[in-house]
Amino acid sequence: LWVKALDDVEGKLFALRRDPETGKWSQKEVPLANNATVGIAGTIGKRDIVLATAETMLMPPTLYAATEGKAPQAVQSLPATFDAKDMSVEKRFATSKDGTKIPYFLARKKGSTGPVPALVHAYGGFRAAQTPGYLTGQPYRAGPLGLFWVEDGNAYVLANIRGGGEYGPAWHQAALREKRQASFDDLHAVAEDLVKTGVSAKGKIAISGRSNGGVLVGAAMTQRPDLYGAVISGSPIKDMWRYDKMLAGASWVAEYGDPDVPEDWAFLSKYSPYQNIRKGVKYPPIFLYLSTKDDRVHPGHARKYAARLMENGNRVYYHEYIEGGHSVGADHAEDAVRAAMLHGFLLRELVEKK
Repeated sequence: LWVKALDDVEGKLFALRRDPETGKWSQKEVPLANNATVGIAGTIGKRDIVLATAETMLMPPTLYAATEGKAPQAVQSLPATFDAKDMSVEKRFATSKDGTKIPYFLARKKGSTGPVPALVHAYGGFRAAQTPGYLTGQPYRAGPLGLFWVEDGNAYVLANIRGGGEYGPAWHQAALREKRQASFDDLHAVAEDLVKTGVSAKGKIAISGRSNGGVLVGAAMTQRPDLYGAVISGSPIKDMWRYDKMLAGASWVAEYGDPDVPEDWAFLSKYSPYQNIRKGVKYPPIFLYLSTKDDRVHPGHARKYAARLMENGNRVYYHEYIEGGHSVGADHAEDAVRAAMLHGFLLRELVEKK
């Protein structure tokens, strides 16, 4: 029996065998790659050979053939799209407000010293695990932006906050409904850990999130405007008072709660990004990108959020692309244009601004 699993968000492949006489199972790990996302593509013959895929932030998706007790053999790989020899990836843990250990992956140039600007991407919802993937193959994380950022000498971070599925159902349930603040606390903890360990500094950390991640970064910037220097928010949910009245929003009530129920609005109102914009507070500049034809998250979320921020004198960058739906990019050309704009935004707000 071939099994793929997550071990502290690292993909692992195991071969399990049942002894026909005793009925007991034995287990052996088949090593593929460190800090990887692993998948099973199929088996061959009597299922004694498995075809498995692995990719890391620095290694393109690679197909392996493996048998129990033998080193796996690489069969084929997608071509490398960048030179990774001067880059490194390490897994670290931050400690959240309640003491929970939050894993995150840190990509940067080898030998990097001193605080550098950092870009932290997270999601934290719907039991969706954020596992490490090749830096140019992540359109849901703004395409090759992470690669550009690391090539510039900066730090790119993938944060595995609660609300996802990195540690199974319990990790998801820990940030459901009235517990949502846990995911925001986890993001703050990762950012604070980057400061504490000298990777980055307050005001030099950008946070990025799409869809549900729009709730995340919206809440984070209103709660800790002192900590973040820039925000990227794609196809975002922002208004938790009306989210269930627009497009697919009604299907998310089990995740967030029902704003029409007073007890639920009591906890939703504490973090809803739109309702928590305060006059007189200077928020980090935000880049909002979305699609007019998004059939999942209504573009009105981003429009009204941008308008309210601008009313209060905050700097907003806004890109609404007509096509592409919820993923925004209708094709690779648009993905490239958006990645370039976001790269320019980060350079302007975190690197060039003194």
